[in-house]
Amino acid sequence: MSTPKCMHGMTKAKGCSHLRLGNFCKMFKLPSWAHRCDIKEQCEAENIAAILGGPGGLMHDVDGSSADSRIPAAYTFFAQLIDHDITLDTTTKLHGEELPDAEVGELPNLRSPSLDLDCVYGFGPDANPFLYDQSQPGRMLLGEDGVDVPRNSDGRALIGDPRNDENIFVSQLQLLFLKLHNRRIVGRGFEEAQQDCRYHYQWLVWYDFLRRVCDKDVYDFVQDQVHKKKYPLCEIKDKHGKICMPVEFSVAAYRFGHSLVRSQYPANADFPVIDLFDERFGTEGFGPIPEELVVDWRFLLDVEPCHDYVNSKKIDHLLPDELIRMPDPIVGRFASDNDRSLAFRNLLRSYVLGLPSGQDVAAELAKKTYPIDPKQNLKFAHIGGWKCLDKGLGTKLEKHTPLFLYLMREADVVNNGERLGPVGSAILLEAFGAMLLYCESVLHPASGKAWTPDPCIWKQTNKPGQDPKTGFTLADVVRYVEGR
Repeated sequence: MSTPKCMHGMTKAKGCSHLRLGNFCKMFKLPSWAHRCDIKEQCEAENIAAILGGPGGLMHDVDGSSADSRIPAAYTFFAQLIDHDITLDTTTKLHGEELPDAEVGELPNLRSPSLDLDCVYGFGPDANPFLYDQSQPGRMLLGEDGVDVPRNSDGRALIGDPRNDENIFVSQLQLLFLKLHNRRIVGRGFEEAQQDCRYHYQWLVWYDFLRRVCDKDVYDFVQDQVHKKKYPLCEIKDKHGKICMPVEFSVAAYRFGHSLVRSQYPANADFPVIDLFDERFGTEGFGPIPEELVVDWRFLLDVEPCHDYVNSKKIDHLLPDELIRMPDPIVGRFASDNDRSLAFRNLLRSYVLGLPSGQDVAAELAKKTYPIDPKQNLKFAHIGGWKCLDKGLGTKLEKHTPLFLYLMREADVVNNGERLGPVGSAILLEAFGAMLLYCESVLHPASGKAWTPDPCIWKQTNKPGQDPKTGFTLADVVRYVEGR
C-alpha cells in the first residue's frame, strides 16, 4: 500500500518552493517569546510545545470538556476556506531554528492576500482550464450530479486549492461557492460574475464572519476608524510597498479556528453524528464525498427557522482529539505523535518564525489607541495541569506567553470563548483591513461607488429595510444557491 501524500500545506511541498504570490512579514518589531523566556536551543522550544500542545498536553481536550459557543458550526469551515484563500507556507521547517526577521520577510506566500477566491477561480479559465466546464464558457466544473467537487480518475479534487478537500465539510463549502458562481453568471460575462462573487464573499468576511468572531468593542472601534479613513493602524507592507501576510496573523491569531473544531458533526438527517475524519466512510480527507454524507447545511447553520443545528466549540486553549491526533492523509504516514498535533505544530512554528509574546503585542496595540488592557490577567493557574508545570517555566510563560496560547486564553477569559479577545480581534482586523483597503475590493471598489449585496440574495429572508451590514450572512448564500 502506497504512503498517502500530505496535502495540508503544513510541510514542504516539492517543486514549488520558488513560487510566490506574496511574502510573509512581521506586523511588530518585537523580540520573540522564546527570547523573552531565555530559550537558547530549538529542543527547549520543542519540549515546551510538547508539554503545552502535544498529546495529553495542557491544550488537549481529552474528554471533550470544551463548551459550545453561539457561532454556527459552518463558520469553522468558512474560516478554513478563507485561510486557504490567503496563506500557504511551504518553505519553513517545522523543526527548524528561529529565523531572523529579515528571513521571515523573504518567505514566499503561495496565496495572494486579497480575498480573491482563488480556491474557486485558480488563475482563471485560460491558465487553469481544468477547473472550468468546457461545454459552458465561464461556468465552474462540478462533480457528477452536482453533489461533490469535480475529481480526476484518482478521486483527487480539481479545485484551486487542494487543501479545501481535507475534510467533507470544507469540500462541500467549496462546492457551495462553485455553485454560487454558476448561478451568478447567468446574464453576465465571466469577469463580471467573478467580481460579483468576490464582492459578496468579501462582504461576508468583513461584516458577517468578523462581526461574529471579534470582540465587539474592538470591532466597533475599527469600523469607526475605517469610516474616518484612518485604517489600518499598523504597517502591513513589505519593502517594495506591497501587502504582505503577517505571521502574527497567519501563525497565531487566525489559528483560533482550530479551537472551534468539534470532534463530531451532523452531515444530514440520516447521519446526524459522524467524526470529522471518519474511518467508517473513508473520509479521512482528500477523496470523494460518499453519497450518503452529502452535507445538509441546515444542520450546521441557521438556514431555516426552527431547524436545529450545531454550533462551533468556544474559543479557548483546548483543541479536540481530532486535531491532536490527525490522520495520515493530513500529516503523512510517518509523522510523530507530536507532529500529528495542531496545537504542538502551532506553538513550534511560532518559535521558528520568532513570534512575540502576547503581552508584548498587547502593549503595542494599546499604544495604537486600541481599547486593550495590556495588563489583562489571563488566570493561567485556572488551566488544568498548569500548576504542575515546573515553577520556573510556568512563571516565564505567564509573563511571556506564546502568542497563540495567549490569544486563545484571552478569548476565554475576556469573552467567555464566545469571541476572540481584544488583542486577537485587533490582529485579525488589521490583516483583513489591509487586504480590503489597500487594493480593489468591496471596501475599495474599482468603480469608486459604494457597493452592497444583491437584495435578491439576502433580503428574501430578512425584514425589508434591514442593513445588509448586519443582515447578510452565510446562511443567505446557502438559501440562494439551494433555491430555498
